[in-house]
Amino acid sequence: MPPSPAARRGAGRPAGRPRGKAAAAPRREWLARWWKVALLVGLVTLGLPLAHALFGEIFALLGGAVLFGFLLGRWTAGV
Repeated sequence: MPPSPAARRGAGRPAGRPRGKAAAAPRREWLARWWKVALLVGLVTLGLPLAHALFGEIFALLGGAVLFGFLLGRWTAGV
């Protein structure tokens, strides 16, 4: 009698860390998180003063709050 499909899938795989795409996924996730942090810092340090100079204090504060809320909501939606 031939082995079941489940037994064939697990056969020949050594125990330990995964290789290939599964091993690269945590690194990619970590890098994506830091790109988001860099984007947020860049928007605060460059975008808010620029918006303040071009449109005024009220627009810069309200626009920054709306943009930060939108970005934070998008980034944490899958959690």
